[in-house]
Amino acid sequence: MTGHAECHETVDPATRQELLVEHGHRCQGCGRCGPEAGGLATLHVHHLTRDPDGMDEHDPENLTVLCRACHSWQHQQTTEDDVPVELTEEDLTVLLPQDVEILRILSESGPATTGDVAAALSADLTMTAVRERLWVVMGLDNLVSSRDRQVIDQDADTGEWGLAGQIEQSSRGRIPSDAQLLWQRVEDELVRQALDRGCDRSAVMSVLDLSRRSTFYKEKRGRAYDFPLDAMDRRGGRPRVETDGDERSDGATPSDGPDASDAQQQLDAVADGSGERVDAGQGLDGDAVEPDDGQDEQSAAGNGSDPEAHLEDAITALQALETVL
Repeated sequence: MTGHAECHETVDPATRQELLVEHGHRCQGCGRCGPEAGGLATLHVHHLTRDPDGMDEHDPENLTVLCRACHSWQHQQTTEDDVPVELTEEDLTVLLPQDVEILRILSESGPATTGDVAAALSADLTMTAVRERLWVVMGLDNLVSSRDRQVIDQDADTGEWGLAGQIEQSSRGRIPSDAQLLWQRVEDELVRQALDRGCDRSAVMSVLDLSRRSTFYKEKRGRAYDFPLDAMDRRGGRPRVETDGDERSDGATPSDGPDASDAQQQLDAVADGSGERVDAGQGLDGDAVEPDDGQDEQSAAGNGSDPEAHLEDAITALQALETVL
């Protein structure tokens, strides 16, 4: 592919000035402005294609304005052929170009922290934006019907991201020992389930007292971490523990697998304060527990420090959503 410097130099000055004025001296990729519009971005003129149909290569219709960072990214972006994960057409309807680049970065240098991934990306994205894209890729198998296995994961101990085979302690399906993070996972899963079942987003916002932006964050996190909400007893928040002699109302035999036992032990540890806890307000990767727009953090602390109270509120909210549905 033609380098971005050569691409820029082949546009004559008059055409370049025409494009800059037409686009208001603003990058059409990230929105940054050049000096003429009060910004600091260095702007380039970029060819959309080198072989356009029915027009000259330098025709203004085949040109756009990009800042230096976006222009460089356009000419260096990773393609699906550059990653060790086979991506389907359905995957690519969900993934953005930077998601494919994230897969390449993790395949070459993972496991890596969110900051490491952000620094390695050719696009200049904020940490929040990078973390959001990591959630999307992590939850790809819960979003794309044709994908039957997880692509990337996050280590529950270190918070680092990597391809599924690079991670030792998966964060998916785990019940955190930190009460605030536990509440966040429960609420994320409530939002995801409600939206997946066709509940109106406005109804979810109203029932759970969330902003619209928060519902999108929670929906993506819910798919990524796949919190085992079904393990919770709606009468009190803890997983139901049954003895061998117990009979379920549906006649099924109780499961003696490790998942329910592990969930019980982790919730017991949170409830009696004996479990390991991260620093207040801290989550995986050393980052603050994601407050979204600040509203979630307030709701996490609003009911005191009792995790069972948080879970009871979550169950009540789920029941209200079921009524709406």
